[in-house]
Amino acid sequence: MISHVHFLCGDETVGRERAKLRLINSVKELHGNITTESFDMETDDFFAFMESVLTPSLFQDTRVFQIHRAQRLSDNEVKSLNHLLDAPPPDTYIIIEIDEEKKGKADYKAVKRFKIEKRCESKESDYVFLEFPKPAEYRIGAWLVEQLPRLFKRSISKADADFLVDLVGNDLNILYSELQKIDTHLSAGEPVDRQIIEKIVGASRQMTAFELATALAQRQFPRVLQIIDSLFSTSAFAPAIVSAIYRHFWAMFRIRCFGSANPQIIKRFENAKGFNNPDQNECGYAIGRAAGLLGNGEQRKVYPVIIASGIVSQARKFTDQELKLIFKWLLEFDYGIKTGKIEGSQQDLQMLCFRITRVTELLRDGIAG
Repeated sequence: MISHVHFLCGDETVGRERAKLRLINSVKELHGNITTESFDMETDDFFAFMESVLTPSLFQDTRVFQIHRAQRLSDNEVKSLNHLLDAPPPDTYIIIEIDEEKKGKADYKAVKRFKIEKRCESKESDYVFLEFPKPAEYRIGAWLVEQLPRLFKRSISKADADFLVDLVGNDLNILYSELQKIDTHLSAGEPVDRQIIEKIVGASRQMTAFELATALAQRQFPRVLQIIDSLFSTSAFAPAIVSAIYRHFWAMFRIRCFGSANPQIIKRFENAKGFNNPDQNECGYAIGRAAGLLGNGEQRKVYPVIIASGIVSQARKFTDQELKLIFKWLLEFDYGIKTGKIEGSQQDLQMLCFRITRVTELLRDGIAG
């Protein structure tokens, strides 16, 4: 049995849209031919739409009515809708979408406006309330693990989900688009793993200068060459790439300076483990502010910018002397490009990056230049 009224609430649009499509398909499977009608307040009159819902079908079709952005309905419109929902026509299914962000543990405002709690309190209720809260950036990998069985009837490990997020970013719509590509290359029920992610996503996505800067900070030269190949596969602008590298290494230098003056904060940060650790968040925010990576009031960005990026541990891989030398190389390279002394070719960038990843050895052997 399918309930006749569904409230789909939350600002995570990917899962919400998929749930709506599954619901409509289920109604089609149950009743055969159906008619659908949507209300959009940008173009439609709400009370005319209510009349359509209340008017019986001439052809005895099962009807599905969708109300988008219901959180924007006026009090009079909500009152009219609530009156209809108290006794909806038997040949109708009503889907109410509410674009509302869930804040902390408080209920959605829609719960009170549409009397959702009272409507759904009985097990025999003909009302369903589904929540789709947008996950925090640090939880997107875990969200993929939970949602993939619902979205694609597949599984993915937490490590592979995090790897996909690292490649694609945190935008749920882009992630969903990439998962659709992956889905077409797998047989039914086959899990999404790192191998297929690298094959499908890695092959089609151009890497960024920020990824290059991170790979350099991790001294992963094979990875550096892979990213440079990707950057130059289209049109690469060398000054912009050098600027991204400089900003990343300058932040690392500022972290080292902050750590020298506040070693206890760095120690607390590195010793703090576990999900959403208050010590790690507090210290990470202080480190991010000192490095110029976080602004005032940007505590929510601590996880992606400071914790997940690993920039604090990256800063430990270089000495102050090494970083100052790298700054000198970057400034010389930038000046050379702008004055025409350096072409800024793929080979030029490869040589610069080789020196950055091997700065310790070059200094030790006295050939740093």
